[in-house]
This record gives sequence, structure tokens and C-alpha cells, in this order.
Amino acid sequence: MIHKLSFKNFYSFMEGAEIDLVVNKNAPDTDAYFTDEFGNKLTKFMAFVGPNASGKTNLLKSLAFMKWFVVDSFSALTPDKDIAFKPFLFCADSDKRSSFFDIEFETNKKIYKYELELNTKKIINEKLSIKEEKRFKILFDRSWNKEKNEYDFNFKRFDVPANFAQITRSNASIISTARQINHKHSIEITNYLSAIQTNIFEGGKVPMERLADAIKYYQENPEIKAKAEEILSKFDLGLAKINIQKVETSDKRVIYVPTGSHKYIDGSKEYSLSFQYESRGTQNLLFLLRTILVVLQSGGVAVLDEMDNDLHPLMIPEIINLFSSETYNPNKAQLLFSTHSVQILNKLDKQQIILVEKNDKGISEAWNLADVKGVRADDNFYAKYMAGAYGAIPKV
Repeated sequence: MIHKLSFKNFYSFMEGAEIDLVVNKNAPDTDAYFTDEFGNKLTKFMAFVGPNASGKTNLLKSLAFMKWFVVDSFSALTPDKDIAFKPFLFCADSDKRSSFFDIEFETNKKIYKYELELNTKKIINEKLSIKEEKRFKILFDRSWNKEKNEYDFNFKRFDVPANFAQITRSNASIISTARQINHKHSIEITNYLSAIQTNIFEGGKVPMERLADAIKYYQENPEIKAKAEEILSKFDLGLAKINIQKVETSDKRVIYVPTGSHKYIDGSKEYSLSFQYESRGTQNLLFLLRTILVVLQSGGVAVLDEMDNDLHPLMIPEIINLFSSETYNPNKAQLLFSTHSVQILNKLDKQQIILVEKNDKGISEAWNLADVKGVRADDNFYAKYMAGAYGAIPKV
């Protein structure tokens, strides 16, 4: 589970921003929260709210980037490739400024902290620590030595071969590198972070054309498909099930073609409707459910930008309820999502709302509603937000 992520100088965020899923003792005792092995109380979901172009996507992208960098940077990049992200660009010395990340996460009853300083060319500092007796103790660190023009390494507690430093690269994480040699700690960490599922990639949001990949996944995982059908049938009263047909195209490609089975008005039999004629909302929900149900099953994290896209606002609370449910979410999966359906604010606690806006210098800023002075737990968050009491509202 993710405890906390902070970062600086990343896309539209020049100054620091933080996503903190650990809540204080004042948070309500409901199924929206859980307590981990160490006594930390965490929220199962967090909503990101703000105007268009305020930075919501970039805030969520920070976690998607961390997953990619820690897990895949060694295999995804050749030694001469730049690291795939952008710092804040609208300042004179943007090419000289480092970007910083700090993520705390828990897996297999261990809490790790990974700290990173880098630019698009190379890592400057990198450190992994593990929490022992309420303190973080270093497992490895490396830092760029300007005088020597090389890295200084400390692998005393990381248990890697003596020559491991020779295979490290300046554009790949130590963890993604150690994974290549079946390093135990690194496999454990990458297995967990790989369970972060997202509809965001470096260039933006994954296009809806990826629905074909979701359909293939449903075909190969009938248990997930059955759960998706159950949920879809609640939202689309005529939809009974999804049929998937394997088709070979004229150029010998294999594709999976979905159809929806709908009941006749007299209930006597079912009618098959090609999924291209289903509503955009039903199509998008089928695409989202692939991510959501996989995460609920694995106990991972879903990071979804514009989760409400093409969906009725009343569907958003129902998706959130899946994460609150002990039945659907026995492994304490987490959901981080951005939305323009601000009515959802009254379905959340103040600890579960992050507001995002861009100031007059083009710099994104984010803050947790619980940190706003004077906000009461029983406030009408939606009404006060719409009145501009909290900020992060479109200026029209």
C-alpha cells in the first residue's frame, strides 16, 4: 500500500507537492479506512479536484512515473536515452534544476522509503531505506560525485555482488537493475509497484483504443470478466452479459470482438449488440473496470485520471463503494482519481480530498482539504467548494 509520495519540479509543479494517504486519529472509523500492520491508519481512496489544466493529471502522473522508473527504467531505456519526464519548464534555469521524489510504501509487512534526485540526463542521488524500530535505515544509496565525475555507492545492506556497481547506469534505478539478477529485495519491491494500475502514461492518458487490450484481458481472465458483467449489469439495466469472439483478420491478426447481450422487452430471450453501439459511458466503464477489478483482486493501487469521463455522476460513488467494501476489496486496495464531478465531495471525508489549482505564474499547487483552516467534518464540502471557499475553482 502507498503511504506517501512527495515531489518537486515535475511538469507543472515547480514547488513541492504531496499525496499523503496516512490519516490522523480524527478520521472517521468507517470502511473507507484501514489500519496496517504497524498501526498506521490509511484511506482507501483519494479524490483530486480542480479546474481544467490545474495540474491534476500531473499530480497523478508523479505516482505513475515513480512506478515506471523504479520498476522498468533499466529495461525500457538504452544507456544513451534521456529519462522520460519533464521538469517545470517555465523558468530560466529549468535545464539546471534537479527534480526530487520521495515515496513511502508498504509490502510484505515492510515499510520502504525510496528517495530520488535526478534530471532528464541522469540520477543525482538515489536511496532506499527500510523502517526498523520506528526509524528508516539505509539499504543502499548512490550519489553523483562531481569532483570524481562518477558515483559513490553504498551497498552494505543491499546484498548485491561485489561487481554490481559496474552494471548500473545513470538513467536506470538500482532496483530495476538489481531485478535483472534476481535480487530478492528488488523483486519484492518491483512485484508490489507493478501492481499499480493506471490510465496515465508519459504523454498523457491512455487512449480509449486500448479497450481492445482490456477485452483480451477479460477473455483470458473469466473470473474478472464475470465480476465486470455483474457490475455493468447494475448500471446498464438492459445488459445481461458480455460475449467475446476471437476473430482472425485478413492480415492474420487475432482480435477479440465484444458484444453485449441485452434482454428483449418481453424477457423471452437475449439480443446481441456489437459493443461499438453501446453507450460511450458503458464502453468507458468496461475499460475502467479492467483496471479496478485487477487492483481489487491484487491489493494494489488504481491511479485513474478523469475517472468520471463519460460516466453519470452517480456512478462515481458506486465505484468508490467497491473500494470500501470488504467483499470486493478484501486486500485493502487503494484508489487515487481525478474528477470534475464535484458532487462527489459530499460523499468523501475532508482527509480524502486534494484540491489542485494553478497560480498566476503558471505553477500548480495542491493541498489536502483537511489542512484548510476552519473546515469542519460535517461541512457541506460541495456547496462551499462551489462558493469558492476552498479555492481550486475555475475562474469564469
